[in-house]
Amino acid sequence: MKKSKETEQGKTIGNNKMMEQEKKMEQEKTTDNEKKLDNEKMIEKEGGFSSLGISLSLINKLTKLGIRVPTQVQQEALPAVLAKKNLLVQSPTGTGKTLAYLLPLLERLNYETKEVEVLVLVPSRELAFQVVRVIQALAEKLVVVPLIGGASAERQVQSLKEKPKIVVGTPGRVLEFFKKRKINGQTIKTIVVDEIDKMLSAGFMGDVLTIFKKTLRSRQVLFFSATIPHNVLSEAAELMTTPPDFILVNSTGTVPEQIKHLYFMCDKTRKLLTLDKLLRIYQPQRAMIFIGRNEGVTFLAGQLKEKGHQVEGLHSDLSQLKRKNLISAFREGKVPLLVTTDLLARGMDIAGIEYIFNFDLPLDTKHYLHRVGRTGRAGKAGTAITLVSEQQKYLLYKIARDLKITLEEMGLDGQKVFPVQYRKRKR
Repeated sequence: MKKSKETEQGKTIGNNKMMEQEKKMEQEKTTDNEKKLDNEKMIEKEGGFSSLGISLSLINKLTKLGIRVPTQVQQEALPAVLAKKNLLVQSPTGTGKTLAYLLPLLERLNYETKEVEVLVLVPSRELAFQVVRVIQALAEKLVVVPLIGGASAERQVQSLKEKPKIVVGTPGRVLEFFKKRKINGQTIKTIVVDEIDKMLSAGFMGDVLTIFKKTLRSRQVLFFSATIPHNVLSEAAELMTTPPDFILVNSTGTVPEQIKHLYFMCDKTRKLLTLDKLLRIYQPQRAMIFIGRNEGVTFLAGQLKEKGHQVEGLHSDLSQLKRKNLISAFREGKVPLLVTTDLLARGMDIAGIEYIFNFDLPLDTKHYLHRVGRTGRAGKAGTAITLVSEQQKYLLYKIARDLKITLEEMGLDGQKVFPVQYRKRKR
């Protein structure tokens, strides 16, 4: 009996110790969580969105999207946009330019009126849908209308009757509605031109200028792009009543550091075989494959399908609805591989793209920059892989010098890749 009693006492003491340990661990966990919250509050207070003039309601929306700390371009642009300044903003892809203009414009909207206040001009239908998607994530009840070519004009007219505060569209379709007097340019307080270098190129210049002439000279003008050529600066300034502030972010190294740049040597006849092997080795969950011409998209996608890859082809000749559905499927992970042209290399923000494959070498430095900018976004790692022939190698290295990036040549050995190292011959 005595032994049994001692055993019971031992168990009680042991249980008490365990309870004390668990209680201590729980207290430490609570303390850690409190410290983490305090740190987040400190970051938000000292250098976060609230210090830049963004309201708590929008900050809460950003938090739900996993965005807590503003990027450099957002830190510089938000106060300037709120102050109604004209801006020319150059910042690399993936740095948060869309939020840099949307957040302050959403803050400034007058919700008591039923007039269009903000017009966002974009070079492609895909970018228009992306901007609309971001607006809807930040302000669910706000009426925003996309005006793009290839869609039903009648439906867009009906959407305009809902009195949107923001219109996002491509220049041709937006101008069409101006001419039909479906949009009143006198109420527009801000015009945003996203991807300004492409918008002010020969194909869009006329429509953009005509649209500006149909609005008040006193409106605010915001130009955003990853690259702004010198000839664009004078043209852009002519559209503003007051000289613009120029914001230049990361001008020396425009490609995010977290992107690795690899290349494989192969001639034209072996490119498909090489790409097939690389896709099997790397097994990307989401990747984009760029080629030079629209005509080759369907062919390459078909060849890869025959080899067992889950892939689709996206090019400008597809209908607007089909393009939209393909992009949605790719965004949602239903299609892991997307073959496309430079159509998608500008302004598109699709999360989780691990690899960019340059099946065809980009035309120049600017095209390489916009292609590889689809990966390595929001600080995440990414890899750009280029297939290049011996004759093209010097072009790739010229691009690397211009962008100040480091290239690494890789080789294929069966089902393995390895870095190619050249050794000097001993004399």
